[in-house]
Amino acid sequence: MMPNDRRRLLASLGAIMVGMFHPPSFALGAVADDTFRQQVLPLLEQYCIDCHAEVYAEAGIVLDRFDDGTAAAKDGETWLRVLDALEGRIMPPVDLPQPSLEELDAMIEWIEQDVLASRPDGMRPPPVVLRRLNRQEYDNTIRDLLGVNLRLSEAFPPDEIGFGFDNVGSALNVSPIHIEKYLDAAERALDEAIVLPDVEGFAPAELIGLRTYPLPMDEPVEFEHALKPGRYLVDFSLVRVRIADSVPPPLLVIGLGAAERRVEAVQVQDETVVYRLWLTVAEGDSLAHVALASGQSEAEVLGPDVVTAIAGGDQRYGDARGLHVDSMVVRGPLPVEPEGLPESHRRLLSCTPRCAHHSTMDCARQAIALFAERAFRRPVRPGEEERLLEMYRLAYDRGESHERALQVAMTTALVSPQFLYLVEPEESLEDRPLDAFELANRLSYFLWSSMPDDELFRAAREDTLRNDLSRHVDRMLDDPRSEAFVANFVGQWLQLRTLAGASRDESLFPEFDDALRNAMREETEHYFASILRENRSILELLDSDYTFVNEDLARHYGIEGISGAEFQRVALRDRNRGGILTQASVLTLTSNPNRTSPVKRGQWILQQILGTPPPPPPPGVPELDENPQAAEDASLRERLELHRTNPECASCHRQMDPLGFALENYDAIGRWRSTDGEFLIDPSGELPGGITFADAGELKRVLTSTSTKKFARTLVENMMTYGLGRGLLPDDYPEVEAIRERLVADDYRIRAIILGIVESRAFQYRGVAE
Repeated sequence: MMPNDRRRLLASLGAIMVGMFHPPSFALGAVADDTFRQQVLPLLEQYCIDCHAEVYAEAGIVLDRFDDGTAAAKDGETWLRVLDALEGRIMPPVDLPQPSLEELDAMIEWIEQDVLASRPDGMRPPPVVLRRLNRQEYDNTIRDLLGVNLRLSEAFPPDEIGFGFDNVGSALNVSPIHIEKYLDAAERALDEAIVLPDVEGFAPAELIGLRTYPLPMDEPVEFEHALKPGRYLVDFSLVRVRIADSVPPPLLVIGLGAAERRVEAVQVQDETVVYRLWLTVAEGDSLAHVALASGQSEAEVLGPDVVTAIAGGDQRYGDARGLHVDSMVVRGPLPVEPEGLPESHRRLLSCTPRCAHHSTMDCARQAIALFAERAFRRPVRPGEEERLLEMYRLAYDRGESHERALQVAMTTALVSPQFLYLVEPEESLEDRPLDAFELANRLSYFLWSSMPDDELFRAAREDTLRNDLSRHVDRMLDDPRSEAFVANFVGQWLQLRTLAGASRDESLFPEFDDALRNAMREETEHYFASILRENRSILELLDSDYTFVNEDLARHYGIEGISGAEFQRVALRDRNRGGILTQASVLTLTSNPNRTSPVKRGQWILQQILGTPPPPPPPGVPELDENPQAAEDASLRERLELHRTNPECASCHRQMDPLGFALENYDAIGRWRSTDGEFLIDPSGELPGGITFADAGELKRVLTSTSTKKFARTLVENMMTYGLGRGLLPDDYPEVEAIRERLVADDYRIRAIILGIVESRAFQYRGVAE
């Protein structure tokens, strides 16, 4: 669903909103009320109410239920839909009496000023729904958090689209398959980021070899010599003699001097109990010792002679039962700090255990605290660090290495809602400003589709972010990570993502391959990125004297002197190009596999550029005759003119078709042409209001001179929907208009929109559903 479809759907959404948002009553001023009674109501009665009365309301719009301006102005949803119809000249239908331009302007001004721009301060839009990271945001966040660039989200279910974008919280559901895939992705990412000790690479013969150490009944065993500094892997096994499987095995105590740790069994299989643990030995550490924890087992430690006798059936030992030490194998040493560790490993394990167990735990706590703060993108709350540290302890005490135990704890964090969601907790029932970390998150996921960087975190900690937003916005837009904003926003606003699935008749368009398809998309992205990077006018999106091409696309356009796969900026001498409307990406995605589609192209301009999407076609309207004989007998323009003779279709087609026919000089993959088969192309047209143009070049000039308000508002609305992660409501209209006016005052430079959104109340406040 595209952002501007919201205006036609707001009536049905109203029922959903009733439970969460009840606008307070308010009174219009007497002058505004008089305007409705004296100017608006007579126009409604003359041109609208015959089709939009309660007894027979076309499109569900009822306009005869308002007695005064106060009642009318409360229903912003309805008037947004009416505004769309009036601005797009969809209504009244072409075969009915038409209001004059003065009457039309009076109606539009009343809706904009008295209904939408005058929404009272007490009416606030609802908060952004708790929003999980979409697939692009997940991959980018993993990249910036762990330092590994993996495309893990390809295994996730596709993200749903809401209001035209895949970062809208209300559409981002979570299914059981998500949870499973998140766990797989977290484990894979941490396997890539953290290097585990190479146990197979240990050299056991270097120090101790595979020597066994029987454990006496009355004292711990000590190694026969001191261990060299380094890390050691110890495997210790017991055999249970006549002990039931239901009896838990005892704890094992191992230590260096006074520093001891108690270790649980990692495996119990038949009669064998296995313990595994890691030791870190520093210079000067005393001899290592091992013992069973006192009080943990009623069974005595049986010697090998006794065990052998019992196994042979010797009756002298009666019902004797106990534990027999099988072996203890020590492997090592492994360097405390191996060489060649990747940056991701050094980033996540900022502390290296250098001595006994207490230092290992100190290092684990430090690593977990730093990781949790970055993963959760805010200061760690009481209890969160301890829960993660407990996961570390459980793994470490079961014989996992320090690195693997940290992987377990960090995996727990990566499948936590605190990582997977942009969480803005409801600390009160009052509308409140976002705290500095919440604001940093909104800003970074808006402009980077990823987590805040160190500078944003620092500004949040120092609480300077809100007063320094302009500098941060410029810094972030100048950063290469803003390429994610270009790809994700432009890819969805202009529908470039659909280009990946566009197919063409190979017999008609053999040139259309993946290389050309990718070049088409990249041209539009480079073009938008240039306007964003250089802070140029948004009107250049409609028309300009330059573009970006590589060799493949230059050949496609007939531009000479360009070689290589790299894109470069070129000046356009032929003004048939310039602006997104005449770029091959848009022209291709708005065509059919075997021919152009003026209807699709006109509809795309109305919806994506002018924000006034036409309604769906009425039922029962026949499809265009695609018979080959029909194509030989008449031009596409002639066939469409015959097709739209249905009066129900004329209103929409009279605004769509001229826009689409202006682009008929571009074929289904965006190449320039003068004829369509045997027919000479006529790209001229007339827009509602009597505005005429001769071709695509004149249409672009018409749009940049007469439709700047509609285009600017459409771009603001789309960008604001993307930035907030929710659909817009009538109560957002004042801020939309304020941002548009700010844009006009800044000569339409694009960063005025972004800074206006970031500084808006909607962006900086959480909001509370009533």
